[in-house]
Amino acid sequence: MVVDDYRPGAEAVSASLAVAGYEVRFVLDGLAALQTVSAWVPEIALLDINMPGMDGYAVAQHLRREFLTQHTIIVAFTALDEPTARLSGVASGFDAYCQKGAAPGPLLCLLETLAH
Repeated sequence: MVVDDYRPGAEAVSASLAVAGYEVRFVLDGLAALQTVSAWVPEIALLDINMPGMDGYAVAQHLRREFLTQHTIIVAFTALDEPTARLSGVASGFDAYCQKGAAPGPLLCLLETLAH
């Protein structure tokens, strides 16, 4: 699952993941992410941090609290590259951090590593 309030970015990442063989759904905000996981449990969730309403930290915390999603791999997928953002991500339950704008290759390698 890709959660990002920037539609072109969410669509591009989703397309790259689909080509790599992942079943992908993308949503544009945190509330939609929670609604999606009530009907479909993703193996991996890529979460943008800065989103209106519910941010990526809050979504990650919710996923960690819920029984069905407590083992979902959660990756911060954000333009933020500050130590405090990474520390907040760890505290919120993120498994990894990936910088937005990177080529799909490093993201796919990261996801493969986390999934195995």
